[in-house]
Amino acid sequence: MRNVSGSTAAEKRLIKAVQGAVGAVQDGSIGTQTLTDLARVVGAECWPLGLDIYGCPTIIARDLTPAAVKAPLANFSNAISGSFSYKEKPCSILISGGKCYCSASCHAHLGKPESVLYRTSSGEFGISHMMSAGQLPLDVTWAIGGLGLLDNFNPVAEGFTGAYSDVLRKTSHTMVGCKGGFVYLVYIGSMTGEQVNAHAKRLGLEYAVMLDGGHVSAINSESSRINTAQRQYYIVQGV
Repeated sequence: MRNVSGSTAAEKRLIKAVQGAVGAVQDGSIGTQTLTDLARVVGAECWPLGLDIYGCPTIIARDLTPAAVKAPLANFSNAISGSFSYKEKPCSILISGGKCYCSASCHAHLGKPESVLYRTSSGEFGISHMMSAGQLPLDVTWAIGGLGLLDNFNPVAEGFTGAYSDVLRKTSHTMVGCKGGFVYLVYIGSMTGEQVNAHAKRLGLEYAVMLDGGHVSAINSESSRINTAQRQYYIVQGV
């Protein structure tokens, strides 16, 4: 999609005013980011959507379903690879449909919490640092642990140091966030942890966590199919 920019001061002011009204980044250029925010605000029925926003394949959906699976991502539409796994099982906090698949943070053995993004039965999103799923609200429908982004970006506090600092290296990553009652599933190619955090800010996300990266990173959407043959042990699907 080609972006549309104003050619006069009045047109530029108009575009920025519309962007501000719908919660989009006020950069004076209408592209996929502005249009998806506009569609969200006016209640357009087009979800889930898979498109590129700021050069990164992104799935926007009304909700998501995480799942512990042992299958290629190609088996799941509108999905990205999930977070940290060990011995073919999730090793970050994971709850789906009220069922707990992993109850401890990925660095609980080091005494370190992780950031956990969650949604309650009332539809409210939240994020907290925690060691155990027992610290979540009782009415959580899903919860996903990972490396906290935005105001929660603190790799040292979450144990991503030493041998575990490789998660921050420049490689492909996946990210899950929320904005305006919708969820964003993002595949990010060749970025450091700091750059992923900057991308989350650029999208205007309210809460977000970075998931695992490297060779397991994958996305399967209508516009982007990357590494979908990779066998996954944990996926996040937009619905």
